[in-house]
Amino acid sequence: MAAPHPRDEADMHDMRIHRAKQLTRPVLHSGVKKFIAGFCWHDGDEEMVVYLKGSAEPVRPCEITILKQSHE
Repeated sequence: MAAPHPRDEADMHDMRIHRAKQLTRPVLHSGVKKFIAGFCWHDGDEEMVVYLKGSAEPVRPCEITILKQSHE
């Protein structure tokens, strides 16, 4: 089986970010657990811009780690 294309991996990460927002799941950014406030794509951008709760500064999706949820 061929290795996934980097764009496919980026698209999957975007979908995980979207899902984390929908389900109010925490993410990790700069070693701190945060929640996603929103995200958008600006005209001409190849990647989304993500906004985290408590911060007005946008972050790149690659700077976010999706935290695994334990199934209790």
